[in-house]
Amino acid sequence: MSNIQVNIPEELYNFLRVLGYQKKDIETELLEDTVLQLYAKHIISIGKAASILELSIQAFRETLLKRNLPVEYFTKDVYEEDSDTIKSIKGSSL
Repeated sequence: MSNIQVNIPEELYNFLRVLGYQKKDIETELLEDTVLQLYAKHIISIGKAASILELSIQAFRETLLKRNLPVEYFTKDVYEEDSDTIKSIKGSSL
């Protein structure tokens, strides 16, 4: 995966350094926060979010739980797919 540089205000960077954050910690936190926000806004899927953070889906779910964020979002497509699956299971057991 290629990277781009993102600028943050020097004041914020210096404040985080005073709090004990190392440069790598700041980069990691900002990336994680950005990915979590994109997931929470339904912009990227759970699989894509986990991939960007180089986590398994289970590890990403654990990250969401630690941050008190919803683990799964149900869209209309997911609902319809689940509904079709339930109907097929009920139909095959008759």
